[in-house]
Amino acid sequence: MTDLEIITGQTIYLEFTIKDSDGNYFDLTGASATLQVKKYGESTLRIDGSCEVHDPSNGKCRYLYQDDLPTGDYQGELEIVDNSGLRYITPTFSIKVIADLP
Repeated sequence: MTDLEIITGQTIYLEFTIKDSDGNYFDLTGASATLQVKKYGESTLRIDGSCEVHDPSNGKCRYLYQDDLPTGDYQGELEIVDNSGLRYITPTFSIKVIADLP
């Protein structure tokens, strides 16, 4: 099962809500978030881009996706660095980029 499906050619915001292991919103006040995506079987990042934290107290951030990936299957994660410099990595999620219908 794919967690996120994107159609080629799209320019959309990919919205994320970060929660801790107990299911509570992770406070992103003063934090930075980076989306990191690589194709399955590869080690090179295809996306390593900053996210906009737009609702920090509710753990919400977003990445402006601008047709960054060719069709295929990818895995992604978010790297969060809080205001004290601690680094957190979210669980990995799957992304499928599909061709637009003709």
